[in-house]
Amino acid sequence: MQEYVTNPQVIHETIDGETIIIDLATGTYFSLQGAAPAIWSALAEGETATGVVRRLSQAYVAEPGEIESAVEGFLRELEREQLIATGSNGNGAGVMPAPSGDRDGAERSPLAPPKLEKYTDMQDIILLDPVHQVDSRGWPHAAPAETA
Repeated sequence: MQEYVTNPQVIHETIDGETIIIDLATGTYFSLQGAAPAIWSALAEGETATGVVRRLSQAYVAEPGEIESAVEGFLRELEREQLIATGSNGNGAGVMPAPSGDRDGAERSPLAPPKLEKYTDMQDIILLDPVHQVDSRGWPHAAPAETA
């Protein structure tokens, strides 16, 4: 049951069903496609890898092992981009359980493989914004002012 923590230098927002992640340290931004927003959301809520698979299994229809494989590959990709790291999320028993049962009668969708699209075209502009100057807790906690 591997736990992950999101990088404190990373912010994310979901608007009209599209999840965008911005790495404030590099100015790189990412768009999440397919099942990726559901995976990211679960991680941001402190879910373990096992919990992410459980949540996706309740939301998507897939061949045996397909969800596990998709989640594992996507987590490796997030780690390579330094958007997450293995470690303790500090939530322990406070992690919200995944919904159980048939999701109140909702039909499960076919699994759309998670995809991370990377963009570097606005790095200079993003790095100019002081929003990236944060302490280890991440945004909106500003880094301590340097003394002269």
